Amino acid sequence: MKIQISKIVLLFVMMFFSGIQLQAEVKNKPMTGEWAYEVSDAPYGYQKGTLVFSEKEGKTVCVVKLEAGELTVSDLKIEKDKVSFATMVDGNSIKVEMIRKKDKLTGTVESPEGPKAINAVKK
Repeated sequence: MKIQISKIVLLFVMMFFSGIQLQAEVKNKPMTGEWAYEVSDAPYGYQKGTLVFSEKEGKTVCVVKLEAGELTVSDLKIEKDKVSFATMVDGNSIKVEMIRKKDKLTGTVESPEGPKAINAVKK
């Protein structure tokens, strides 16, 4: 009898932790993919590009793709519908904060020239 109860308890514990892992994997799924962004008053070459969110080793990562190449993203945080990260542009730290509403992201880019509006649409 004790063995059967132990097996049942072990089964429930395994199911509980599997459920937690699945929730973590599903939580950022709406962000994964490519988002075409525009910052109309950004310097030439940075006005349009793509934010690429993907899963790597169990974590969500992001790369900014421009015509001239890619920018590495650091300090990526995704909390419910809020997204924030930092990147380096011409030796300056740039901070981005956005809010997701369905397939659109809107927010601000904090740069040395001041704040700029950013809009993105999921491709």
